[in-house]
Amino acid sequence: MSKRSQYLAPQPEQLERIQHIIVLMLENRSFDNLLGWLYDDEGPPGEQHFEGLHRDLWNPLNSVDDNGISVIEKVRVKKNGAPIKGTRYIKPDPHPHPDFCLPHPDPGEGFLNTNHQLFQFYQVPNDYPPEPTNMGFVDNYVNTIVNGTYRFFGESIADPRDIMTCFTPADVPVLSTLAKQFAVCDQWYGSVPSQTLPNRAFIHTATSCGQVNNKPHPKCDATTIYNRIEEAIHGGAKHLSWRVYASTPKQSDSKQDSLIESGEDYSLTRLMMTQLHDPSLTPHFHSMKQFYEDAADGKFPSYAFLEPQFFGRGQNDQHPPSDVRAGEQLIADVYKAVVESPQWNETLLVITYDEHGGCYDHVAPPGRAAHPDGKDGAPGQCGFRFNRFGVRVPAVLISPWIEAGTIARPSGWTPFDHTSVIATVCKRFNLALLTERDKNAPDLSCVLTRDTVRSDKPEVKPLRCERHEGSINDLHHVVEEVLTELTGEIREVEQHIFDYICKSYASQLA
Repeated sequence: MSKRSQYLAPQPEQLERIQHIIVLMLENRSFDNLLGWLYDDEGPPGEQHFEGLHRDLWNPLNSVDDNGISVIEKVRVKKNGAPIKGTRYIKPDPHPHPDFCLPHPDPGEGFLNTNHQLFQFYQVPNDYPPEPTNMGFVDNYVNTIVNGTYRFFGESIADPRDIMTCFTPADVPVLSTLAKQFAVCDQWYGSVPSQTLPNRAFIHTATSCGQVNNKPHPKCDATTIYNRIEEAIHGGAKHLSWRVYASTPKQSDSKQDSLIESGEDYSLTRLMMTQLHDPSLTPHFHSMKQFYEDAADGKFPSYAFLEPQFFGRGQNDQHPPSDVRAGEQLIADVYKAVVESPQWNETLLVITYDEHGGCYDHVAPPGRAAHPDGKDGAPGQCGFRFNRFGVRVPAVLISPWIEAGTIARPSGWTPFDHTSVIATVCKRFNLALLTERDKNAPDLSCVLTRDTVRSDKPEVKPLRCERHEGSINDLHHVVEEVLTELTGEIREVEQHIFDYICKSYASQLA
């Protein structure tokens, strides 16, 4: 195969071929955690470079020996299911099996924890931060295991070395197959070096209203990309449309089933983006069941955002310590619906993750990030200047206009981040951009390099996964607090918190 460039220039004329942009955003996995071993057994095609894992990567584990003397153990990165080596008290399993729920318990994921993971210090200068080394993941995981914000009875004590264990292509065959058969972005970063809600705010609004943590201000009152599309529709662009599709668990309770069938579905996007609370926008929010029907009927909107199931039995967002196979099944279902849709030839599907969730990644996030409010933008929560990106996250781009085996990086100095989605939507549908961040972001048109549409439709085969109970994490507590504020009802977090969320939320926005 001839050598191919992977630093790709924008292709605005190619973007005109795309009529539908669909984004599926899952939860809390770093690039290395899911895709680091993607090309371990073979070189990437076309002499491209792939920023993946190698066996010399390590993190220190600071400890003391039997004599109380400080020691530093080099904890090397390893493949999920690989034998344990060099452990005195554990006999290695001659036939180890992969653990699909690693890491467990949930790692630290807030702004200060991310600082510790990247710099080995919780506090770093915000104006002129040092170069990140990504050498604090193991020690930070020790602190999380011992002093984690949320711990539950019966939760086992983990080996902190597990944070260096990353899934192989055999563990996540769906995401890995799509990454090889279409385009994988090995330089796509979270927009904020922190956790879920600020990063999800960036993919919806290109800002987080100054917040870098889920709390104490989880809601975002900025104009969303959906509001921008709605403005264009009211201005005469009747050909445009948008929808948010939310996954909903199937409960045995008849009242809950009735609620699901009526379309009153919980959307994290709508809950946290206050400019979407207008009841007139309710027709734009639907269940994933409706998404699959729209795919089959050729009724994709111009822009669609898909949410996994965040709560309860059947949770499939891949948030640690959830079983990643459930999320693999979701990815497979979404991909199959898109590739079999009559609108496949005019669709771009983006699969990505909101943040790294404390999972190990070896690539230092770059600086040079644009403050959403420009060069004079004020510092936000924790004094952060929004001048550096978050940790790398998986990102796979899927379209029949993408060459198989593409490892995509944008030309220029600015890497992909979540606002690249907004930049792409605005450029394609002739919309005004939202903030300085998406104005500076490279759009995704650069991957549409083919002159002719592909005729093949690669198949994916997810691993079997039994329907399982979800696990409570920080996001659930934040959602409970927001709903308590909106509804005035106080409820403790339960394993089946989704029942309460769905009913309270639907009545609030009715």
